Amino acid sequence: MRRPLILPLVMVALLVAAAAFAAKPQSASATLASLSASGVTGSADFKIESSGNARIHESLSGLTPGAEYTSVVYIGSTTCGSGVAVEIMTFTANNAGRANFNTILPPQAVPAVDGGASISVQQGSALLACGEVVAQ
Repeated sequence: MRRPLILPLVMVALLVAAAAFAAKPQSASATLASLSASGVTGSADFKIESSGNARIHESLSGLTPGAEYTSVVYIGSTTCGSGVAVEIMTFTANNAGRANFNTILPPQAVPAVDGGASISVQQGSALLACGEVVAQ
C-alpha cells in the first residue's frame, strides 16, 4: 500500500509560507531635484511591505506657503512625466514652504521599483521637482 503524499505537500506549503513571511520588505528612495528653477527639492522613502502595500514618506521644501501640490509616481520610467502616472497624494505647503507626509498605497499602485520609476512634485501640469526611485 502506498503512503499518501499529503504530509510532504503540507510540509512544502509550510516552508514556502515561512519563507514568504520571513522575506524582508523591499525599500527604495529618491532625491527630488528642482526643475525649471522652481526651488522645490526633497526626498521620498518607500518601504514595500509583505502585504504588497507601500509606505511612503516625503519631505519637501522650497514650496509656496499655502499652495496646493500633487506628488506623482511614474511607473516604468525613470523620467518624470513619462510612464504610468499614479497620484500619491495632494497636499498643501505649510507656512514655512515645507511639507512632510506619510501615506500608504495599495499594491496595485505600488511603483515597480525593479522596472524603474520616478517621483515628482507637480502643481497642475507643471513639473516642479523630480527624482529617480532607486531600490535599496
